Amino acid sequence: MLSLRAMRILAEDRGPRPAGDRRPAGTVLAGILALAVMVTGPGAGANPPPPPEPYLAPPGPAAPAEADPTLLPATAPVVHKPRSFTIAATGDLLIHSPIVRRARTPDGWDFTPMFSSVAPILRAADLAVCHVETPMSLDNQDLSTFPLFSVPNQLADAIAYAGYDTCSLASNHSLDSGMRGVTGTVEALDRAGVAHTGMARSPEQRATLNLLEVNGATVAHLSYTYGLNTGALRAEDTYLANIIDEETILAEAGRARAAGADFILLSLHWGTEFRRMPDRYQTDLGPRLLSSPDVDLIIGHHAHVVQPVDRIGGEYVAYGLGNFLSNQSPQWGARKPGTQDGVILRLTVTEDPATGRWSVTSISHTPTRVNRATFEIVDALYPRDGHNPAEMARSASDTAEALAALGTEVRPVPGLSPHPAQWLSDLLGG
Repeated sequence: MLSLRAMRILAEDRGPRPAGDRRPAGTVLAGILALAVMVTGPGAGANPPPPPEPYLAPPGPAAPAEADPTLLPATAPVVHKPRSFTIAATGDLLIHSPIVRRARTPDGWDFTPMFSSVAPILRAADLAVCHVETPMSLDNQDLSTFPLFSVPNQLADAIAYAGYDTCSLASNHSLDSGMRGVTGTVEALDRAGVAHTGMARSPEQRATLNLLEVNGATVAHLSYTYGLNTGALRAEDTYLANIIDEETILAEAGRARAAGADFILLSLHWGTEFRRMPDRYQTDLGPRLLSSPDVDLIIGHHAHVVQPVDRIGGEYVAYGLGNFLSNQSPQWGARKPGTQDGVILRLTVTEDPATGRWSVTSISHTPTRVNRATFEIVDALYPRDGHNPAEMARSASDTAEALAALGTEVRPVPGLSPHPAQWLSDLLGG
């Protein structure tokens, strides 16, 4: 995709340039008076003194009248910039019944209007990464939602429309509709041309690495979940969904590195639902995985609220990106504030020319919020007409605070001051 990142990067405040040196007016006047004394003072009109002896340069080779063009470089020296690419990652796609009803059309389902506001941001990234929490129906028969999901497979068309390149599929709902859900999800994304990882129809597909070529780099995308609502898989069915196991993850990451992966992105479905801060399981496992030379970035899901980003040993773990599309809201209960909030986490990954290693060198975010009247995913900083600006401002402020709760700076796009509470106060007029 063509990069439009310049549309969203914060402008640097360089301050006023220093003024140039200016001589005081008195100095200029003194010079004029001195010149007048030389011209009109005593001795004016007398014979001028003899000219000084001409300066003779020391003997040496004469300079050529004209440079020989054959001795000049044909072009200016080439400065090679380090190679880089950008990632846009988002939270849970959790398709509840009201969303399915809203997407209904006379001849099927169309979820694309829900992504129309954020699609330009996702398409601008070199690699856009989604997380599908609800399996899709193979034939759109026997549809169901919470607690066991099987949603229309046209969701895959909306995912492609939004600009996603790859999706993580491992979640606690992966086997809600059994093998039919696995097959329906994988085939729908294949048809839409979107890569995927975390669910598989066969052991052979499970063994196939999800490798993507991005701006000259090879990126591996892995996906695992803490468990399944339908219970543990039988030994012969473990290929259907990837369950978090530290040894297995590191072996898979090592296999990806050996296969030529320059950068390895790990999606993890983990944590405690509706909890703003990561739990002990996350804060224990995340750093251990990042300490491996074969894991470069962790993106988390499942909590349904935005959780902090942490920088550990120069690498990043985003513990949870909240809901990108769902029907959850505080109306579900007092323990669910922030469930309409989400985020597009945007990262730049750059190669070190000296070592050949790729790492995250820049991180920023766009806060989002679901409008439950239409289920449009709204850019909370630049909402279209019809969205409550105060609601969007509070959502953006909450998201900024959540991301930075562990002290890691995740700079916002233009319009948000370093302190979100101050920005909210300014936006709302004090």
